[in-house]
Amino acid sequence: MARRRATRLPLQRLLSVGLGGIVLGAAGTLAAIEFLLPDEDDRPVPTTDVIDSVAPVHEAVRFGAPSLQNVKVREGYVLSYDRRLRNPSWVAEYITKASLEKSPDVNRLKASFKGDLSTPPPFRVTPSEYHNSGYDRGHLAPARDMSTSQVAVNESFLMTNISPQVGKFNRGYWSRVEGFVRHLANQYDGVYVITGPLFLPTKDKKGDGYRVSYPILGTPLNGVAVPTHFFKVVLVAAKPSKTDKAGTKKYLAAGFVLPNEGIAEKTPLRSFLMPLDMIERYAGLLFFEKIDRSALSPLCDDTKCELKAQDFQRHVKAIAA
Repeated sequence: MARRRATRLPLQRLLSVGLGGIVLGAAGTLAAIEFLLPDEDDRPVPTTDVIDSVAPVHEAVRFGAPSLQNVKVREGYVLSYDRRLRNPSWVAEYITKASLEKSPDVNRLKASFKGDLSTPPPFRVTPSEYHNSGYDRGHLAPARDMSTSQVAVNESFLMTNISPQVGKFNRGYWSRVEGFVRHLANQYDGVYVITGPLFLPTKDKKGDGYRVSYPILGTPLNGVAVPTHFFKVVLVAAKPSKTDKAGTKKYLAAGFVLPNEGIAEKTPLRSFLMPLDMIERYAGLLFFEKIDRSALSPLCDDTKCELKAQDFQRHVKAIAA
C-alpha cells in the first residue's frame, strides 16, 4: 500500500480561526459520566487527521485552537492528541440548544470504543488497555453532546477522545459539570468548550520543591498516563445591553480545574474555578486567542455557576438504570 505523504499546511489554512483569553476563577474538581457499552471493539477506525488533509473550518475552533500538534477534526469536535502521554491534549466543542436535540437516527448502543487508525501504531490506544485497570474510559467530548448524527456519536468513542478517569469522578461530579455546560448552551446562544487532562505538581515531602507523579496503565514503554486533574474552559457570547456600542461583542468565560478523584456531592462548583492564564500555563495551551481579553468577563458573575442537588440524584438513577 502506498505511503500517504504528510503535507504541511499554512497556519491560516490549517485553522483559519483563533482562540483568545478568558477570565476564570479558583481550583477544583468534577466527574464525567461515561457509559461502558457492552459492544466494545478493539479494531481501529480511520478518521481525518488535519496534518494530512485540508482542514474544514469547524465552529469549535472559531476563536483559535489551543495548540496545533496532531490536530484532528471530527464531526462534533476537534482535538489535539499527545502521543507521549497517549491522552488528548485538548478537545474543543461548540454546542447549542439545537445541536443537543437528539436525531431520531442516533442510537448510542450502536457505538463502541475503538482505536483511532489515524494515530500511528506505537501511540495508538485500544479499549482493552483499560481492562481491569480500575479506571473508566472517560470521554472528554461527551457522547451526550453528539446528538446530531450516528457518525458524531461513533467518533466520540474513539480512544483519542478518552482519558483514564476514576469511576466515582467520571460517573458523578464530572457528569454533573457536563450537564451544567449543556445548560449553558440552552441559556445562551451556544457555548464553546475546551476540555483536557492536567498533570499537576504536588509539594515534595522530602524537600522544598515540587514533583509531578501519576500512575500509568500498562507498561512504561506503552503506558497510558493517568491525569491528576482535568480542566474545562467555557465561553459564551454575552447578551447585549443597552449601554453597549453598536457592533461591539462581549464574551463571558469560566475555567474549572478538578482533581481526578471522587468529589463530594455538595462541593460548590465555584470552588473549582481557576484563572484562565493559570490553566494555560499548567496545560501549555492558549484559549480563545483571537478574542481580546478586555472583551471577556467572568461567566459566574452573569449566571449561577452551581450544580443542583437534584442533578446528582438524577445521574445516580441514570447509572443504576
